[in-house]
Amino acid sequence: MATHNRAGEIIVCPTGNGNEYLITIITHTKLSAPADRPELAINYGDSPIWDTIPRTNIQDDPDRDLRRSEYVTTHTYRGPGVYILSMDDQNRNGGVINVPNSIAQSFSVQTRLVISPVTGRNCSVRFLNSPIQDACLNQLWVHNPVAVDPDGDSLSYEPTVCLGLNSEPILGYSYPSPNYSIDPLNGTITWNAPGVAGEYNIAFIVREWERLSNGNVVEVGYVMRDMQINVMPCNNQPPVISQVVDTCVEVGTLLAFNVQASDPNNAQSVSLSALGLPFTLATSPASFVQPTPGNPVNGIFNWSTVCSHVRLQPYQVVFNAVDNGTPVSLQAYRTVNIRVVAPAPQDPSATPSGSSIELNWEPSICTNASGYLIYRRSGLYGFDPDHCETGVPSYTGYMQIASVNGVNNTSYVDNDGLVIGNQYCYMVVAVFADGAQSYASEEFCAILDRQVPVITKVSVGVTDVSTGVDTVQWSNAYDLDTVARPGPYRFDLYRGTGLNIANELIWSSGTHPFLAHPDTFLVVDQLNTQAQPYVYRVLLRGDGGTDEIGSSSPASSVFINAEPDDEQLTISWALNTPWVNSNYEVFRFDGAWVLIGNSSTESYTDTALVNGQEYCYHVVSTGAYSDATIAFPLLNWSQEVCGIPEDRTPPCPPTVDFQNDCELPLNTLTWNNTNESCATDTYQYRVYFADSVGGTFTLIAELVGADNTTFTHTNGSSVAGCYMVTAIDTIGNESVFNDVVCGDNCPLYTLPNIFTPNGDGNNDLFGPFPYRGVEAIDLLVFNRWGNVVFETLDPDIDWKGTYKETSEPLPDGTYYYLCTVTFVRLAGKEMVQLNGYVHILGSGVQNRVP
Repeated sequence: MATHNRAGEIIVCPTGNGNEYLITIITHTKLSAPADRPELAINYGDSPIWDTIPRTNIQDDPDRDLRRSEYVTTHTYRGPGVYILSMDDQNRNGGVINVPNSIAQSFSVQTRLVISPVTGRNCSVRFLNSPIQDACLNQLWVHNPVAVDPDGDSLSYEPTVCLGLNSEPILGYSYPSPNYSIDPLNGTITWNAPGVAGEYNIAFIVREWERLSNGNVVEVGYVMRDMQINVMPCNNQPPVISQVVDTCVEVGTLLAFNVQASDPNNAQSVSLSALGLPFTLATSPASFVQPTPGNPVNGIFNWSTVCSHVRLQPYQVVFNAVDNGTPVSLQAYRTVNIRVVAPAPQDPSATPSGSSIELNWEPSICTNASGYLIYRRSGLYGFDPDHCETGVPSYTGYMQIASVNGVNNTSYVDNDGLVIGNQYCYMVVAVFADGAQSYASEEFCAILDRQVPVITKVSVGVTDVSTGVDTVQWSNAYDLDTVARPGPYRFDLYRGTGLNIANELIWSSGTHPFLAHPDTFLVVDQLNTQAQPYVYRVLLRGDGGTDEIGSSSPASSVFINAEPDDEQLTISWALNTPWVNSNYEVFRFDGAWVLIGNSSTESYTDTALVNGQEYCYHVVSTGAYSDATIAFPLLNWSQEVCGIPEDRTPPCPPTVDFQNDCELPLNTLTWNNTNESCATDTYQYRVYFADSVGGTFTLIAELVGADNTTFTHTNGSSVAGCYMVTAIDTIGNESVFNDVVCGDNCPLYTLPNIFTPNGDGNNDLFGPFPYRGVEAIDLLVFNRWGNVVFETLDPDIDWKGTYKETSEPLPDGTYYYLCTVTFVRLAGKEMVQLNGYVHILGSGVQNRVP
């Protein structure tokens, strides 16, 4: 009689009263079935006790033999945790094709609730589309549950097995066919196509994902839905909805677009509707102007967006076309994602103030913004974002330098590492509590006033260990207020080794009454420019040297290295300059210095060289400040460096094929000849072995010859373990360790139940049948009074039927043994206890009471 359950799910949502949750079970049952449930049993996931909850709502649909029931209650949880809510009701309706003996199968669904101090109290997804849908035999069937999440979490979809009694997977359940699938991103379920008429049940899980403040994404719960499909013979084809592209809309803008549907059966008409969270919003919901059924039909989607619609996740809208075919109305679905974006912050400005830049902008029109992100780069980029491009993408070269909290906190002072002589540009983005970002503001820029000197050259003139020469040049502080900071003026030049710190005073100019000091150039000698770079800064003093006005930013020489490899040298360089270098010219000495290439990065590889021959290089950098009033280009020479190419490139690692025969037992490894794929000078191979996963690899074999590509191995009688094979070239370079293959034992150890120690040479010893994968045993043999009569640690045992280690034979009878066997397994040692008995016959000794 209880043949009624067709579909259902459980949804939960916090009530706002601590850890109290509103819990709703929704079921869809056969209206014609005598069974009906005024209440249902539920387990809340926090104890083994089941509760019953009453039905609170009924909706009947006689045309579809369908009753939709809601059962609602509240439950308070003790605190944070993960809880699996389960509903279990007997039984399903009979005749479901892919549920064996469905009339005797319980109906069960589950929901996972996560209460966490990190993610808060989650409200689960709910579904806007019915879980009962018909299908046509041999025609494409499509369904979308239209899942919406009140919290704005990201959703993913996956198929799952229908559950039965005690929420266990139904034994023998099968998916409708191999051509059944669910889109993991939009939830559209496709079955192409039903081949047997009848009723089918499918289940799927919708998981909710939340992005934390640290950027990690965590699951915050899921809802399982079980639904039913009724497949019938019919002469119909499903309708088609035209493509609708995902889009973004700025707050305050009306989003409007047309949606068209048609049916290949020209005599039929199509109804077109739309479902999704935008239609259910409390403020300024979306609307869909549904057309009169026809073929084709055109509907109009409209949405006037407001600030409360802004969120990180896009809104999913599902368009549903239904034809009027009989006996089955086929359906089509089309999903579109709409992201609502806050407008860019307006009227930004950047104002130099001493060594800082003051930033200001107008508050976002969206008062629900939680603050702003501030980005900076040197020089203007010319950012023209796409209509769905929010925030500031990394490809622009902008870096986030700060954030401020509060929608009305609309100023920031940037004093972090600014360099005089460079133009600094900014963009500001409004950010929201869930991580959503507005469009970026327009770029706005400023240049610090030149109130200190600016270094323009640090160039190596001579490369030597003791008589090296650097040339240093700088530009004066032309924006200095000479009334407030009067002369006479002088420069102090400081030097340091390396790239960053210059604190050693090496030179002071004479004083000059005017700011346009003639001494802005110095040749520094007696340096070790071969082994190390030097860094410089210039300090400007006024009032005859007593007023320390300020220093330039430090600037270093270009220092290069040559890294040898097979028939090539890689020239790399390091430097620290307050200006931006856009190009590096690489010169090689071939009787004269010859330009061999350019690089925009800080390395260059010179190829087609001769191993063992010396080559020498220097690099010239080209750069500029973003302040156009400073002379450019800025050209600076590195020191000279020489190198000799040699083969340091190992062969690529072999690709290993592994055969694990645990019955033989034997492990066989074969691999490719690396000289036939990625090398030309492979000389030998090395085989490494570890006896377990996570164990230490040791070298067990070296095979000479590039074509020697097979190796067999056992570890005693064990074939459990992991292997790595590397290739070695003629120089000795070894390939990386990256292809691990593992095998395991299929251990076997069994004992007979009788032996005849009568000295006839047949079955005289008690021992195991042929065994494998055994490391050790611990065997105890007892007589019927419980006395130990024999013990051994030897896996072969070889017991002669005598008392312990003596030659005294034991009487015929039954003896009991306890044997602990240690097997060698890939995951480590495994201990198994064997209990049994063995008969001794033919010993010639009669039983006697001890």
